[in-house]
Amino acid sequence: MPQLLTEHDPSGSKADIRVAFFDIDGTLLDRNGRYSDNLKHQMARIRALGVRTAIASGRPNFAAQFLVDDLGLVDTGVFCTGAQVYSPETGRTLFSAAMRSEDCRRLLVRLRGLPIYYELYGLNDFYIETGYAAEVTEVHAHHLRRQPLRGPLDKVVEEQSLLKWVLGVRKDDEGDLLAQLEREFPQFAFAYAAFPACPEWRFVNVIALEACKKRAFGWLMDYYQVKPEQVASFGDSHSDETFLRLAGYGVAMGNAADEVKAVARFVTRNSWDDGVAYALARLI
Repeated sequence: MPQLLTEHDPSGSKADIRVAFFDIDGTLLDRNGRYSDNLKHQMARIRALGVRTAIASGRPNFAAQFLVDDLGLVDTGVFCTGAQVYSPETGRTLFSAAMRSEDCRRLLVRLRGLPIYYELYGLNDFYIETGYAAEVTEVHAHHLRRQPLRGPLDKVVEEQSLLKWVLGVRKDDEGDLLAQLEREFPQFAFAYAAFPACPEWRFVNVIALEACKKRAFGWLMDYYQVKPEQVASFGDSHSDETFLRLAGYGVAMGNAADEVKAVARFVTRNSWDDGVAYALARLI
């Protein structure tokens, strides 16, 4: 069972953490897409201690730049649910696993016949072609700090290097369309994720099978020359489970589902109760 972080560190001493990875939505950011001054203070404090701070998120790097700038998350991390390893400090992609255009074309044809929300992500932009669930588009664009490029996706699929789809259905969807698509398209990996700003929706990140978070974690251990027991990882979604499980200090948010908490070593407060800052003050 994971341990609930309390006011007093039960170990009596701080952990030897060299690298910390942070999910964004539902972890660093609250339901309104905001973070606290205390979180900014804690990030500056642990960086002054020599801890490397990096993002491990389903977001593309271009939609995380404001956090890189504001919180100093400049170290190499994982974006697009493992489809990209990227260095914000140098602006370089160190690894990427693009989806095959023919697979994306088949999925696009299938999506057009369904009552489903979908977005498509490349290295520098994200795309949308329908007005379905316009309220989700509006909220998502606000949180990403980037407006989507709108129009038919046929040319995008043929010409762009694409890292992921985001698909969404309402939670009252009786046909379980996301699970159905996962069965129909085994050439993709489906990583389910929460988006607290749209609690009545279920979302999944669809990426290439080569976009493996376990492989990315191992690559980053070599890159940073650290052991897993010297790593902390924070998250709230099923897509965060790999990093929570592999890190020596996996910290699930209080707003995470029970099955996500079950793979973590610790559970902290909700994201809207400053859960990351609360955990950092007790662990490092």
